[in-house]
Amino acid sequence: MTTKVLTIAGMVLLALTVQVAPATAQANVAGEWTLTLQGPEGDVDATVVLMQDGSAVTGTIVMEGVDAAALSDGVLEGNTLKFILDISVQGMDIALEATGEVSGDEMSGELYVPDFGGFPFSAVRGGS
Repeated sequence: MTTKVLTIAGMVLLALTVQVAPATAQANVAGEWTLTLQGPEGDVDATVVLMQDGSAVTGTIVMEGVDAAALSDGVLEGNTLKFILDISVQGMDIALEATGEVSGDEMSGELYVPDFGGFPFSAVRGGS
């Protein structure tokens, strides 16, 4: 074989390898998380259970003063998790928007509350 043929064959193999390799590794968020929200009146603890199917994420959250609520529109892109949390507080329905960065068994981000702004949160999978 000539050098030119070997070079072309090598380039084809490289191109095939690049096409099959994922651009970024997908995080795994499935499991039970202990979440701490830094609210205006102090920290609020919650238990979050997440289920993952590819990039789609569903789950539930339980926290003091709020009826158990389901997560909607959950999507995981690389290490970034985004979801909507529809809660009911004292008869008022509120849609909260969350964005967090996942790193192994830890997550941190912000929960946006309409009319009040964003509040930081942190979470640990499997406990505190």
